[in-house]
Amino acid sequence: MQNGALNVGEGPAESVIRKMTRLAVEHKAINLSQGFPNEPPNAEMVWGAVTSLIGGDDDGAADIDNITVDEASLRGVLGVSEKEDLTKYTLKDVFGKLRKSEDLLNQYSFPFGRSQLRHAISEYYNKFYGCRPDPDDEITVCLGATEGMSAVLRAVTKAGDGVVVVQPFHEMYVNQVKVFHLQPHFVSLIEDGGGWHLDMAGLESKLALPNTRVLLLNSPHNPTGKVFSERELQSICDLCVQHNVYLVTDEIYEHIIYTSTPHYCVAAWPDMKDNAIIVNSMSKTGSATGWRVGWVIASRDITSKIRAIHDTIAMQAPTPLQRAVQTLLHADKATFAGIKDAYEVKRDVLLKGLLSVGFRASEPEGAYYLFARYGGVPVIGSMGPTEAAIYLTKQVGVACVPGDNFYGVPVEGGAENQYLRFAFCRSLSHLKEAVHRLHTWHDTVKTQ
Repeated sequence: MQNGALNVGEGPAESVIRKMTRLAVEHKAINLSQGFPNEPPNAEMVWGAVTSLIGGDDDGAADIDNITVDEASLRGVLGVSEKEDLTKYTLKDVFGKLRKSEDLLNQYSFPFGRSQLRHAISEYYNKFYGCRPDPDDEITVCLGATEGMSAVLRAVTKAGDGVVVVQPFHEMYVNQVKVFHLQPHFVSLIEDGGGWHLDMAGLESKLALPNTRVLLLNSPHNPTGKVFSERELQSICDLCVQHNVYLVTDEIYEHIIYTSTPHYCVAAWPDMKDNAIIVNSMSKTGSATGWRVGWVIASRDITSKIRAIHDTIAMQAPTPLQRAVQTLLHADKATFAGIKDAYEVKRDVLLKGLLSVGFRASEPEGAYYLFARYGGVPVIGSMGPTEAAIYLTKQVGVACVPGDNFYGVPVEGGAENQYLRFAFCRSLSHLKEAVHRLHTWHDTVKTQ
C-alpha cells in the first residue's frame, strides 16, 4: 500500500481494495472496504441460473419452471410408485432426475454472448433509454465490466496514447491504462459546498492534448457518489466530439441513484453514436458481483475490434449465467426502480454514524460509497490515509480503503490525503454494528 497519490510511472499494482478485504477477514472487521454485498442476488436471476445449470437447453430450463411442488409432480419427476415414501428424497435427488441427457447451457456459447442475451440487452436499452443497439453488431457480452473496459482500451488505443481519467477513480482504470502502456492524463473532481464538481477547464486542456484518445467517465461515480447532470454530460460530450475523443462510460451503478437527477446514457444521444462506448454489467444491479457477466455497446466498427480482443483474453462469460442475467433484464421498470431503496436506508445509517464521530462527507447522490474526510476524527486525523485505514481495521474492527488509492496525482490542498472510502452495500445489521464499533471506540478515546 502507498501513502500519497499513486506513482503513475510504475506498472500495474495489486488491488489495494482487495488487500483491505483480506485485512478485514484477518482481523474480523466489518468489511466496508470492497464494494460487494453480503446479501443474496435477485431471486429471479438466481432461479434462472438454477434452471440453466440443470435444464440442458432453453426448452429444458423452461420445463423446470413449470414443475409444481406437489406429490403427483414429484412422483412423476422421480419415477416412483404411489406407495414409496417421498420424504426420503432430497432436493438433490429431484434435481438429479431433472437433468437432461444432452446439454448446451453449460458449454461454450458464442464468444461475444448468447443471441438471446444480446437481444435482451438491446430491449433493455430501448426500455430505459429509447435506443436499440444492434444485438448482432454492436453488443459484446464480456466477463464483467472490468474485462469489458480492458477490451475497449486495447481495441481503440495503441501504446503511448493518452487516456483522461477522472480522479478520484476506481483503481482498475489506471492499472489497465498501465497494462496497455498508455499515458494517463488526470482531471479532478473537487468537493465544494457539500457536493462534487468536475474541473471543466482542466478536462478541456487534457482532451486537447495531441495523444488523447479516450476519456473514462463513471456515473454514478465511485467513490464520490456524484451523479453527472444532463448539462454536465452535454458539455463533456461536446468536448469529446470537438477533440475526436472516445467517451467510455462505466455505468454499473445506473439504478442506484438517490436524487431526482436520472441516469443519462449518452450513447443514446444522436451526436454521440460514434464517440460513446458503454461498459456495463449485472454485478451491482443484480447484486451478483461474483458472476462476472457484463457487456460493451459500441459502433459496429469498434465492436468488431472489441470482440477480437475479448475472444483472445477471456473468450466468453459463463453460459448458464448469461441466460440467468437475461431473466433480470426482462423485468419491468419497477423492479429496477426499487433497487435503490434499501441502499438509501443504509447510506443514511452509515453517514449519520460517520458524522457523529468526526468524519465529514457530502451526501452521495448515487452508487454505494461514502468518501469521507477524516481530519476531524480523534487519533486517526493526523495519520496518512493508509495508516488510518489500517488502524480502523485492526483497532476498531471497521475496514475501509485509503483515499489516496483513488488519486493518480496530487490535488491542490492535498485532497488525496484527506479521505477514506466506506462501502455501504453490506447488510443493515453489519452497518449498524460498524457504527456501534465506531461509537464505542470514539467514546473510549475521548475519555483518554
